[in-house]
Amino acid sequence: MTKAPETAPGGNFSETVAQEVQDLLRRLAKLGKNLVEEVKREISYTNPSILLGAAKIGQLLLFLKEKLKPKQYEQALAECLGWTSGIANQLLKLAPILGNFTTKQLERIHRNLSPSALYKLATGRTPIEVIKSILEKACSCEVSQKDIQVETKKYKENQPKKEPTPWRYVGGGREYRPPRISEKAGLIVEQLSKQNSKPRRKVIEEAVLLFAEKFPQVVVAVA
Repeated sequence: MTKAPETAPGGNFSETVAQEVQDLLRRLAKLGKNLVEEVKREISYTNPSILLGAAKIGQLLLFLKEKLKPKQYEQALAECLGWTSGIANQLLKLAPILGNFTTKQLERIHRNLSPSALYKLATGRTPIEVIKSILEKACSCEVSQKDIQVETKKYKENQPKKEPTPWRYVGGGREYRPPRISEKAGLIVEQLSKQNSKPRRKVIEEAVLLFAEKFPQVVVAVA
């Protein structure tokens, strides 16, 4: 995986977007400004279709989400983003990643990966790790749709496979789905089901409970 190259120190370009936004908030606080209103104003003046703008808005939204109650936050979104407020969730999802890049790095990424493609990634179920990997790659070279597919596939292949569970949640509780049984045992279940006019499930359930009564030490060991 290609790591995002470090920007040479010097000026504000060595700071990440997250650091720049924190500096802005500190300056506003020293001036005695109403931070929430100033942040809303800053968001409304920033273009989310530019990657740097999206990164900045994401950091500012994190601030608003932390400071405001849910209804106040929703109202703030409507005021400062207007018709584009629908992208707020994508911006929040991307904020921790984009915030770690510098302005210079985001400029390079913007040339190699369109913001619309990035928003599409954030809208779907693409794991954060894949988005981060794509952005790091875009910091040094152009990223295609095929690259995104390859990274996604690679990530999925490296994930540990989940063992299927026999439990199924229904209503207020859960049910246990027994595994497959041998043909001989299956024939016995079929026969008992017909003879006693009981569903196969009931036959198996009663057999297990009967076994538990006969061998209580097994139940104790499981418990």
